[in-house]
Amino acid sequence: MGDNKKSETQLDSNWWTDFLSKKKSVFSRMDLIAVLDELKEERILRKNYKYSRFLNHLITELFVLERVKADLPNDKKTERFVLKNAKVHPFEIALSLNPGSYISHYSALFLHDLTHNIPKDIYINREQTPKYSDPENKLTQAKIDYAFSRPMRRTNQIAKFSYNKKKYQVFLLNGKNTGNLGIIKKKTPHTHNSVRLTNLERTLIDCVVRPKYSGGVEEILNAFERAKDDLSVNRLLGMLRKLNYVYLYEKSIYFYLSRTDYSLSQIGMVFDAINKSDVANLNFYLDYQIPKKILDEDIGIYYPKNLQNYNLF
Repeated sequence: MGDNKKSETQLDSNWWTDFLSKKKSVFSRMDLIAVLDELKEERILRKNYKYSRFLNHLITELFVLERVKADLPNDKKTERFVLKNAKVHPFEIALSLNPGSYISHYSALFLHDLTHNIPKDIYINREQTPKYSDPENKLTQAKIDYAFSRPMRRTNQIAKFSYNKKKYQVFLLNGKNTGNLGIIKKKTPHTHNSVRLTNLERTLIDCVVRPKYSGGVEEILNAFERAKDDLSVNRLLGMLRKLNYVYLYEKSIYFYLSRTDYSLSQIGMVFDAINKSDVANLNFYLDYQIPKKILDEDIGIYYPKNLQNYNLF
């Protein structure tokens, strides 16, 4: 490169698209400033080349980038710059709004091809710092009944943006600290770059824990059916043990597996895990605020009446 400093007019849109796409598909202002500084340092661009001129050239002259404005919680606003001629998915824009986050729940179901639907809302999660859990706070039937008689706790941290003439809501979740258990980086057919998301087993666990972030119990039932050939029940149970939830979500897992024709050995593994728990005798709930609920007395879980005769096999 040497001393051959270039005018921006000598770098066409193809050059810029190729150069930028090797870095990211979605850029913040700071990202682009870093790119500009790098090109100045490499003597590809002039030292006095201004950021405002640089941005205008890429957006309005070469059409390499497009500006996406986003509304953040607490009346804050920001913007992102998206590669215009690349296959950039809204999930990638969403992830850029909350660094360190990963795709979860219904959005992860979609990327794992576990739903026929295209979710309108986007769910991303950034884990909280570790919190103290009181071992003396024993679970009782009264506590379970009360908790699940109330609405599922939902975040009020929601970002919004428009992209390709569609409006999106991004639920900025702050989930339990797990040390990023089950988080993978994966290139999917839908995204331009690799994205961070929950793996198959972690995705299904998250959906079981928060059904309203996952399309509801019927959608989760269908997801277990679609996952049958790839799901490791042993790995799922191991992950659930590490997550160390207060509630016995193994009962929900048992419900879904038993109604989607998993093998007796797979269902038996979950049954054994339930019986090892010291709260196995307590009844659990498949979802929050179930309007017409039925108790599966064999396993001890309440589920919606509309799933009474719901078998996918």
